[in-house]
Amino acid sequence: MSIIAVSDVHLGMKGAKEQEFVNFIEEAKLKGVEHLVLLGDIIDIWRRDFIKAVLECSRSLTLLNDLADKMKVHYIVGNHDFYLLRLSELLGKNFPFEVKKSTVIKSKNQEFFFFHGYQLEVLCNPYYKSMKTYETFSEQMCLAGDDTGNAADAAWKLFQSSRSILDSLKRIPENPLDALRSMMKPPEERIRNFNKHNVIEPIEELAGAETRHFLFDIHPGQHLIYGHTHHQYLKKENKVANTGSWGFGDDKKLEYIEIVNDEVMLKEFTG
Repeated sequence: MSIIAVSDVHLGMKGAKEQEFVNFIEEAKLKGVEHLVLLGDIIDIWRRDFIKAVLECSRSLTLLNDLADKMKVHYIVGNHDFYLLRLSELLGKNFPFEVKKSTVIKSKNQEFFFFHGYQLEVLCNPYYKSMKTYETFSEQMCLAGDDTGNAADAAWKLFQSSRSILDSLKRIPENPLDALRSMMKPPEERIRNFNKHNVIEPIEELAGAETRHFLFDIHPGQHLIYGHTHHQYLKKENKVANTGSWGFGDDKKLEYIEIVNDEVMLKEFTG
């Protein structure tokens, strides 16, 4: 059995590599890949008008739609495309592929658990650990329409109108609006800046912990595959791997993971 997992392509954003992504999907089809796992933040609708983003990504979405009879497509939402979960629920069978927060695929003799990984950041957040609150925030960010850079301000107005959210926080940032604006930054700036969130090491420690099944819907013995942090790595002894990202700029590697007969391999697309 062959599985390919890719995340954090961020189609719709300036500098995203849609043509390369189209080539990537075409190559996966030619190779006869059985499962394609789109592991979140494939389309970035968190910082801009999601209607425009979907229209601009029509080539990729049409290609994915046409794959239905060739391979199983699993779309796992990330924080930057969380609203696709709502769209799939609203459209039901008319939506081209299944959208979930997580999925499990059984390979030859192993089971692999896939989720985007924002869940890890939420639990490692020093201020608040409510998954429901963060997912509500993510959905609102997808609806903010940030063509003028005002998504954080729109989200702040939303939170101000419902003070119960802020009042429930045990530790509130000195400047909540700046904290929201910091969430707009990519993981390279947000998660890895040890002077701010300082969560990259806790995230990777939690992802590989023997007790992770106490916090997430993953069973002991399953392998965890996630994205979100834009940091590709593999720790076989902990049964955990990160898909990496496609990022922006000509020099950024196009990273993904391939699983063939239980073996997890870190890959870079060069086609």
